[in-house]
Amino acid sequence: MRLSHRSGSAHPPIRRLRSAVGCAVVAAVLLTGCSTNPGFGRDPETVVIGAEGEIPALDPHRLSGTVGLRLVDALFDPLVREDLGRTTEQAPALRPALAESWKTSPDALTYTFALREGVTFADGTPFDAAAVKVNFDRIMDEKSAVYDATAGGNMKFLTRWIERVTVPDAHTVSLTLTRPYAGLPRLLTDRRMSIVSPKALRDHRPDDIGLHPVGTGPFAQRHADHGKRIKMERNTEYWGGAPAAPSIIVESVTDPTTLAIAAQTGEVDAILSAGAQQVEQLTHDDIMSVQYPEPANQYFLRLNTRIAPTNDTVFRQALNYAVDRKAIATLTGGQVTPSTGPLPRGNEAYSAAAVQRTSGGNAPYSHDPERARQLIRESGVKTPVRLKLLAPDSGPGFSQATEIMSLVQQDLKAVGVHLELQYMEFASLVAEEGKGYNGSTHGSFNGWTTGADAADFLERMFSGELHPPNGVNRGWYRNADVDSLFDRARAEPDNARRMALYQEAAADIAADAPWLFLYQDRLPRLLSHKVSGVTSAASAYIDYTTIRRR
Repeated sequence: MRLSHRSGSAHPPIRRLRSAVGCAVVAAVLLTGCSTNPGFGRDPETVVIGAEGEIPALDPHRLSGTVGLRLVDALFDPLVREDLGRTTEQAPALRPALAESWKTSPDALTYTFALREGVTFADGTPFDAAAVKVNFDRIMDEKSAVYDATAGGNMKFLTRWIERVTVPDAHTVSLTLTRPYAGLPRLLTDRRMSIVSPKALRDHRPDDIGLHPVGTGPFAQRHADHGKRIKMERNTEYWGGAPAAPSIIVESVTDPTTLAIAAQTGEVDAILSAGAQQVEQLTHDDIMSVQYPEPANQYFLRLNTRIAPTNDTVFRQALNYAVDRKAIATLTGGQVTPSTGPLPRGNEAYSAAAVQRTSGGNAPYSHDPERARQLIRESGVKTPVRLKLLAPDSGPGFSQATEIMSLVQQDLKAVGVHLELQYMEFASLVAEEGKGYNGSTHGSFNGWTTGADAADFLERMFSGELHPPNGVNRGWYRNADVDSLFDRARAEPDNARRMALYQEAAADIAADAPWLFLYQDRLPRLLSHKVSGVTSAASAYIDYTTIRRR
């Protein structure tokens, strides 16, 4: 679906599509006739969720991307969870999960977790301290029989701080850190740190773990048409209480129009990352209700700081002045809000007062084409200049990616910068950029939602120690002063002082402009009127134990 307030709609409104010949048929067969597995049918109590991208292999330790991590959240548990049962404006409060409680040593170098007893994995394997240790061995211990280098690289954002994992007894695990880390419990809520069945880790090759996902979560996988569909059935023995829904089907529907038609005909009950036109049409016709959880997130052009001209700080600043972020907000019908720095609203370190203080009372990057031209001249970059960027043509949060990038292209062209965009499916883009940008790619259009509510989001994105393959700083940005601020913040026990250090780091990063900061998505959810049990918590995730279909 393509919608642009500058050039008009590229497709007829969805409510007109409803009367088009064949549309109802498309929606009707979407969940019943297009699968190679006809046993996936639905019953009145089954909740059907439309996913906006392909469903990846569900190996939590290897994953990045909202589609896969949302499914991991239903199948697995981490040691610590967020409270998704309350509406909040900032990061949800922490609550026990597989760890019933935890304590920190006075020097903040050791965390001891008391584990929940009587829990079993979906394959019947008991959950205990040995199971937790095996999971850490998989991502830390190269001598372990279950070690996986790919998973280990993906988890460096966490394991780089852990010196050793010990098991004092069957229901206790201790993490000894290399340096004090006051914010570790929130880091452990990351769904990538979900605990996988030790039996599954031993029985399957590393590449196959995600094809056989076995956790302790509220649901268990029962059928899967990999990439397209998964059916999950509730875990009646779940430690948190049996989920309200007997089963959930998640269907990959990458075309926004097809997904909207499926919602209109009642084939889909929930869209967890809805596009602006889906919201407009489906709420206008009173087919679904909309929630705005407004979790912390960032959408941006990550820039390659290793190659010219994006290796020049002044040139990158110029790009940030060139873009009209308010036009993007208008294009999306107010679904997004402009973002001019690395800390999103909703992050625990975000402070509007701090943003004003560190930018001299003004937004650091307003739309100022003349300022952009002046900075380009100061940078010495000769215009016209061409930049090659990757961009998704679909995926969660990217239903209008092509229209948004068209606006960015127009704005940059006005200051002599021409974007050459290579569009690809979202999962392919993530795989392409995963090793870091090569010598011919100047960056990519991407977003980040999961984990963006924690202050250490800045470190994951911008630490000089988290270049690929050890992290997701794929544009190779490095600033020794920023890294020093991260070190100080990590060890600071006083919460207010710790947040102030992260705010200082954010100001330095904004000045360096390793990203072209674009916007923050309100990430609306569309829910059938037959669906209940979804609280508008400030998170990309939902509580799978309470969602149900009436």
